[in-house]
Amino acid sequence: MTTRVAPGRLIHTGGSVADTLSSATPHASPRDVSFPTLVLAGHAAAVCTTAWSKDGTKAVTGSEDNTAKIFDARTGHCLETLVGHEGPILGLATSPNGTRLVTASGDRTARIWNLTNGSCLKILEGHTGQVFSACFSPDGRQVLTAGGDRTARLWSAESGELLQKFSGHSAALYSAVFSSDGRQVLTASHDKTAKLFRIGGGLEQTFIGHAAHIYQAIFSPNGRKVLTASADKTARLFDSETGACLQVMCGHQEGVYMAIFAEDGKSVLTASADTTAGLFDVASGRLMRIFAGHSLAVHTVGFSDDGKRVLTAADDRSVRVFDVETGDSLRCFEGHGDHVYSACFSPNFKQVLAGAEDSTAKIFDVDVH
Repeated sequence: MTTRVAPGRLIHTGGSVADTLSSATPHASPRDVSFPTLVLAGHAAAVCTTAWSKDGTKAVTGSEDNTAKIFDARTGHCLETLVGHEGPILGLATSPNGTRLVTASGDRTARIWNLTNGSCLKILEGHTGQVFSACFSPDGRQVLTAGGDRTARLWSAESGELLQKFSGHSAALYSAVFSSDGRQVLTASHDKTAKLFRIGGGLEQTFIGHAAHIYQAIFSPNGRKVLTASADKTARLFDSETGACLQVMCGHQEGVYMAIFAEDGKSVLTASADTTAGLFDVASGRLMRIFAGHSLAVHTVGFSDDGKRVLTAADDRSVRVFDVETGDSLRCFEGHGDHVYSACFSPNFKQVLAGAEDSTAKIFDVDVH
């Protein structure tokens, strides 16, 4: 089985998963199936990662063909192709003010781009392994990268200068994120731990307990908790100050690729290789709801703005929208010819952008009442 890394998690493809790919998605009646409004074409290999511009007028894609592309989200026209990386684009993120883009690549670098004209502004060089993720700080002045060289690195977004290196992990880092105040960094690693670092300082906490590698670690909305997603089939909730494990969220039958908080911080949504997404109660750790309908691994999950809908993307070539209260599948978006690796709501939550192994991204209209 091979692995592909996308923002904040590992994606597994090939082997038995590919062999069992069916031509139809189960549990979707014809009236619930929707097809793409726009097809964003032009990449020569899998689209691993996607994002919207802040104003929702542009769709950004990152591919295994070593390029990123900027599309007009209204017409599907490719506005810019970002050329320069010598390895696959494994992650990307837009700046808080919506003017810049950062890409993370298998070529051991990250790059900062002008989102308007596609020009490369800075090349962030220094990692000795693949760069799996990159993101801007809340104020947009810094960039944080996570690498296969067991380090996370902090860079000036203006000058490209390396400001700080975060060491201590014994294996590759798959994700690194800022706290909401931009003063701390949280990392997730193949070494089965997550770590909390102080910017301008050092290691503050190590979060232990997982029995397998951690794909992703994030802060709770109030910053007091840390949430991790792991190949050991669980998500875990930790106290960010003491490092104590508060909850072990069990119920999935395979690895948990992704875990996110609801906006109010009271529930957690997970994506799993067991073909389902799960909704957990933060206070008790109890599994409240299973979102079933996909036939292969679910890689991506997201909440709608009102928290009443759940978005999922899976290896079965489809994207789905579920009702949070009932668990019912409200809409199945089809049209991709292979595994769907990334999906996200537009800023106004009226559309979904999805990227897939078939070398395309697609935009779907969300028409769920």
